[in-house]
Amino acid sequence: MRFFTIFALVAVAEMATFFWVESKIGLAWALGLALTTALVGSFLVRRAGLSVLGRIQNKMSQGQVPGRELSDGAAILVAGAFLISPGFITDILGFLLLVPPVRDVVYRIVSKRILARVDVFTGNLRPPYEESIDARQDDVIDVEGWD
Repeated sequence: MRFFTIFALVAVAEMATFFWVESKIGLAWALGLALTTALVGSFLVRRAGLSVLGRIQNKMSQGQVPGRELSDGAAILVAGAFLISPGFITDILGFLLLVPPVRDVVYRIVSKRILARVDVFTGNLRPPYEESIDARQDDVIDVEGWD
């Protein structure tokens, strides 16, 4: 329900913004501007996406986890969806997500929210049930000759 409400509000805001822009510069110019932002946006998304893909491949070839690069890739994917959808508000949001410092801020905000909801364990921790498994070594059944 919440998603539908946000979607409906964005659609109404996009229509109102388009009508306002159209009243200031004319219908042909407003449509031209919308088409131009979609074309320029798709070019920039493709370029940024290929750049991030190269960084992901670099990290993986070095044996590292490309966490930050995957986050940038997701932000660029969302930027592409915003830029493809018609409207000036979503275009502005899409172009903002293509700017690396803006993606840094989004990354910090999202990672803080995720880390607040998820328990992260590092190191070599033994779960409590392993002690009972160690104590029952005589319960092992060998099934090598099973046919």
